[in-house]
Amino acid sequence: MSSALPEVLRGLPRSDDGVVAAEMAALAPLGAALGHAFTRPALLRVALTVGSWANENRDAGWPSNSCLEFFGDAVLDLVAADTLWRRFPQLDEGPLTRLRASVVSERSLARAAADIDLGRWLFLGRGDEQRGARTRSGTLADALEAVLGAVFLDAREAGADPTLAAAAVFEQLFGERLRNLAPEDGVDPKSRLQQLIQAERKQTPVYVPVGDPPPPETPHWRARVELRDEAGGEVEVLGEGEGRSLRIAERNAALNALRARE
Repeated sequence: MSSALPEVLRGLPRSDDGVVAAEMAALAPLGAALGHAFTRPALLRVALTVGSWANENRDAGWPSNSCLEFFGDAVLDLVAADTLWRRFPQLDEGPLTRLRASVVSERSLARAAADIDLGRWLFLGRGDEQRGARTRSGTLADALEAVLGAVFLDAREAGADPTLAAAAVFEQLFGERLRNLAPEDGVDPKSRLQQLIQAERKQTPVYVPVGDPPPPETPHWRARVELRDEAGGEVEVLGEGEGRSLRIAERNAALNALRARE
């Protein structure tokens, strides 16, 4: 069967080269941690190749993982949606969408990547290495998406069911967390917090921005959620949050307030 790989992933360094063969063999423990035996471990090698390394080693023949990250993001959305749909068949689109968003968030992906120590396998440029990219959430999340894309393509090239292969790795990485999810976790954090506070204290949380509005070129908002005693004028801070918009900062403030109550 002819290869269905995109052009950027054809003509990768051959495994009969001694250095390349050694790199491929060294990746076997990571494949075991993922629960997938790669037929083409070169695809996994690409998934671990951050752009800074590819730029510094242009003659090595390894593209950056950005192409696989793009594809893996779609694979992740598919297998997460399928898993959650079967896990909560009674839920409507809205709660399922919010549950999926929480599972595939950068924070969630970075945590799953850290659980398998993905950072130590990354191929980083010198600058990224010095800046601590091996533990940076964005780098880890991007690499994990790329890995899922690599798993899908590897299974398809081997003639296996690529969706089942990606779903098996997804289960390996997120299974425990998915089993601990509850339907109410799909409710927006601000709505959940308001329901709890109104039921307990007959009050409505108030959201306020913290500090001055950020400049448009570097949007970084901070917000907090409070309870205000109108009689005594006292303010109780329930949580604080940050984000690229005030809406996201308020949502994160509510989420942190909920976590503080756990």
